[in-house]
Amino acid sequence: MVKKINIPPPQKRSTHKRWPIMLLLFGAAAFSYLCFYSDLVEKLSPERAAKLQKELEEFDNAEQYVLLATNDGWYPCFPCVEKKLIFLKKGNIWKYGVTRKGEASRYGKSLSDKNLIYFTEYEGTLQECLKQEKIKIYGYAIHPENLARKVPLIRPPGNKQDN
Repeated sequence: MVKKINIPPPQKRSTHKRWPIMLLLFGAAAFSYLCFYSDLVEKLSPERAAKLQKELEEFDNAEQYVLLATNDGWYPCFPCVEKKLIFLKKGNIWKYGVTRKGEASRYGKSLSDKNLIYFTEYEGTLQECLKQEKIKIYGYAIHPENLARKVPLIRPPGNKQDN
């Protein structure tokens, strides 16, 4: 005769008892960070503290941009296999990129000499902008502008790599 054993169903752990501990740990970590950061800023020279603050803010204020052709013509093509130049029509995509410093600091006045124009497509944290850039670069392979070519490219002509 086989004896039947009643095994109780597994019980869900109660998460409401963990909240005070989690909140306490998070608060302690945040407090430690703020104390360290404020202590660090106090020990730095005013110039270094200002530079640190500026660079930290740049991580929160980045841009994902696109460079477009301003004229029909020949442009450098980094992913091209046979030729080093590609013909772009006005408004065609040449490059996707990300910057923390804005157009002026990134390119100065050099874009007009290269027949390119800068447009911000997305603003946010550096991490969010890098994600948007990856999506645009990888998506270029199936972009209608690219598919219209006899030999489509794997990435925009101005992007040397996928990043």
